[in-house]
Amino acid sequence: MKTILRIVVGLALVAGIAPAQAPRQPDRPRLPNGADRNDPWTYYRIGQSSLARDPDKAADAYYWAARLNPVWAEAYYGRRVALLLHDRRRLTQYFRGDRRVIQSAEAMGIDSLYLYALTLNPFLGPQLDHLILEAVIQELSSQAANRSGASASEIAFALERSLSEGPPEWRAMMAYRNGKYDDALSLYAKAIAQSKDKAGLLSERGRLFYQVGQHDSALVSLAQALVEMRKADKNDFVFLYQSKALMEERIGLIQSIKGDKAAARDAFGRALQEDLSYFPAHVQLAFLALESGDTATVINEMDLAVQIKPDDAGIRFQYGYALGGLNRLSEAEVQLKKAVELDPDFAVSHFVLAEVYEAGRRKAEALKEIEAFLALSAANDTRREEANQMAALLGGPQ
Repeated sequence: MKTILRIVVGLALVAGIAPAQAPRQPDRPRLPNGADRNDPWTYYRIGQSSLARDPDKAADAYYWAARLNPVWAEAYYGRRVALLLHDRRRLTQYFRGDRRVIQSAEAMGIDSLYLYALTLNPFLGPQLDHLILEAVIQELSSQAANRSGASASEIAFALERSLSEGPPEWRAMMAYRNGKYDDALSLYAKAIAQSKDKAGLLSERGRLFYQVGQHDSALVSLAQALVEMRKADKNDFVFLYQSKALMEERIGLIQSIKGDKAAARDAFGRALQEDLSYFPAHVQLAFLALESGDTATVINEMDLAVQIKPDDAGIRFQYGYALGGLNRLSEAEVQLKKAVELDPDFAVSHFVLAEVYEAGRRKAEALKEIEAFLALSAANDTRREEANQMAALLGGPQ
C-alpha cells in the first residue's frame, strides 16, 4: 500500500509550477436565466453541479471561476479534478501509478493546477477527491464486467464495500468526505503506525488538524512529515511530488496565526532554503514585513516573487495593492496595470488601480478604471457602492 496515500489522499504536487491555466480559453458555459456572468461563484456552482456527470462542462466553468478570481484556490483544484475525470481510462492508469501517464506532459499540466491551488491556499482540503476514487471504481467495474459478463454495478458495490473495510488510509479519506473529522484523524493515526511511508499521511493529518483548529497538533504532524521526507531515499520513485517547501510554509502560517512572527519568518525562510523558486514564501515574508511597516522588505520580497512568476495576475495585484498602501503610487501603477493586462476580467485590479490614480489626482484615468470595475464586477461585490460614489465624484454617470 506504499503509494495509496500519494495516489488518493496525498494529492498532486509536481516538481515545478506550470501555468495555472491551459493555453486554450474555453467558451463561457451557458448560464441560467438571471445569473450574474461577472460572479465567479456562478461558474463555480456550475462546476460543482456538473462535475460528476459532465466533467468537460465543469472544467470550463472552473476555468471561468478562476479567470474572474485568479486568487481562488478552489477553482483551480476543481478544474484539476474535472480534467482528470474527462478520461476515465487514463485516470485509472494514473491511479495505478503508470509512470508513462503520470509523467506525461498532459498529466503534469493537470496536476500543476493543484500545485498552483496549494500556493494560493496551502491548507486546501481534498474535498473533491472522492469523485476520483468513485470514477476509478466505475471504470474498473466496467472493465471487469466486460471481461467476465458479470454486473458492473455488483462489482462496483463489492469494491466499495472492500474499501470501506480496507486499509485505514482509505477509510480516513472516506471519513473526511463524510465530514467525520475525528474519525479521519484516528484512522490517519492508525495508518501512520502501520505504514513505512509516513510522510504523506503525516502531512494530511497535519492539514486536517489545522482545518479543525488544533494548531499545536498540526505543527507536530507537519514537523514529523518533514523529518520523514528528509529520510526518504532520493532515488525512490515518488508518484506525486511532496514539497518540503510547502510543509515549511504551512508551519509558518500556523506560527503566524499563533502570533509568533519570528518563528513564522524562520519557517518561510526554510521554505526558500528547500526551494528557491517557491514564490509563495516570498509573498508570505512580504506580508509579515507589511504588518511591521518594513517597506524595504516588502518591496524586495515581492520583487523576487514577481521575478519567479512574472505572468501571475494574482501576484501582480497583491504587489500593487501593497505598494498602493505604502503610497508608492507610480510603482503600484506598474504592477496593477500588468495585473489588468494579464487578466482583464479580474475586476478588483481595476478598482485598486482607480484608487491609485485618484490618489495621484489623475481623475480621467481613475474614472476609466472605476467604470471598468463597475462593468466587470459581480452585482453583489461589496465594493460597488464605493465605486459608484467614486464615479460620481470623478464626474462619471450617476
